[in-house]
Amino acid sequence: MPNTFSELDAAAKRLSFYRLEPNLPLPDETSVRSSAATVGFNNLPDDVVDFYCRFGAGAFDRPALLPLPAACPLGEVFWVDILYAIGAGRDWSPTELFQSTYAERLPEYFLPIGTDPGGSLLILGVEDRKGIYVWDHEHRELLVGEFDQRVAELQAKGVDTHNLDVDKILLLWDLEFLSRVKNPSGHGNLYPVADSFAQACTLLQEQ
Repeated sequence: MPNTFSELDAAAKRLSFYRLEPNLPLPDETSVRSSAATVGFNNLPDDVVDFYCRFGAGAFDRPALLPLPAACPLGEVFWVDILYAIGAGRDWSPTELFQSTYAERLPEYFLPIGTDPGGSLLILGVEDRKGIYVWDHEHRELLVGEFDQRVAELQAKGVDTHNLDVDKILLLWDLEFLSRVKNPSGHGNLYPVADSFAQACTLLQEQ
């Protein structure tokens, strides 16, 4: 078993965490790390592994709000609606969701680990950008007309955008025009909220 983190237990108790699949057996550390490795995440942090092994996918009976950086377009807090977990069913498994939905929409080496009620994500950074981030799927950082401008700029660079979704287009623009990205994260819709999953659990607050 991985190390256990008291921050997870404290947040679960404080905000009344409950499992979405209470009858499903919880995975062990070996299966968690193996599953993560199959989609390219070889360095899953111990606190995340601990959560998957002891808690599983779930939600909170009380509003679980994570403070956002100052002047974030999403507002002051991110409402954590569901926390995904390796070992859960397809709808709540971060590796399944990564493969089926987010592999080419999220920046490289970011794994979806939770969501808010509107579909924005809580994501885990590994490799060079460790920590917990919020990913705004509505791209509220964009000004009126800015998306069309970015499409035109990519097309001028020879990128065929016609069969790409909005997230893929904007991710490609961030990579192509990195010097023009105003957000310190290097991506217009990506916001750091904690240095680790355990810290994020500590920062969770009620409404």
